[in-house]
Amino acid sequence: MNVWTTASAHACRWTNEPANWSYTEQGGLHVEAPANSDYYQDPAGKHIVSSAPFLHFTAGSSFELTTRLTVEMKHKYDSGCLMLMADDRNWAKLCFEFNGRYPTIVSVVTIDGVSDDCNSERVEVEKPYLRIVRQGNCITFFYSADGEVWEQIRYFGMKLPDECLAGVVSQSPQGTGCTVQYESLTIGQINQ
Repeated sequence: MNVWTTASAHACRWTNEPANWSYTEQGGLHVEAPANSDYYQDPAGKHIVSSAPFLHFTAGSSFELTTRLTVEMKHKYDSGCLMLMADDRNWAKLCFEFNGRYPTIVSVVTIDGVSDDCNSERVEVEKPYLRIVRQGNCITFFYSADGEVWEQIRYFGMKLPDECLAGVVSQSPQGTGCTVQYESLTIGQINQ
């Protein structure tokens, strides 16, 4: 079910609403992330920020969240992400991100106000798929080039309430902004 083409779209809310964004006629989302926007809590305490546009809804304790996206990658760390959040100090995001030389898959898990940043693999396609699977306190991040063959990027535990926020983040941590196009945001239930 595409969240943005159903009644669920009315339940979506912004944290850090960007100046320019719109739903597309095809059921997607266009977001212009502002300059210096990011979600990150540096373990060294030097870079603590939660300013990136985050369009979210309330999700339960078991779900699969998937998107396909493109990112205008002009500046280092420009990215589009899937994210789930318990609160400002406990959240996790899976990103399609520019590392300054080429696109990569990056995951950031933040527990008790400390982020763990992990760069994964190089991306060779313009429109990759990202997926988050939540089963209770177990979270799995996946990436796919074609939407059929999925690579596990990260599997971790995170104490989450029965309901958490889930959605998309667009960011340009060191840049003047970037544009992210999400083709859709689908959610499905997981049988435990």
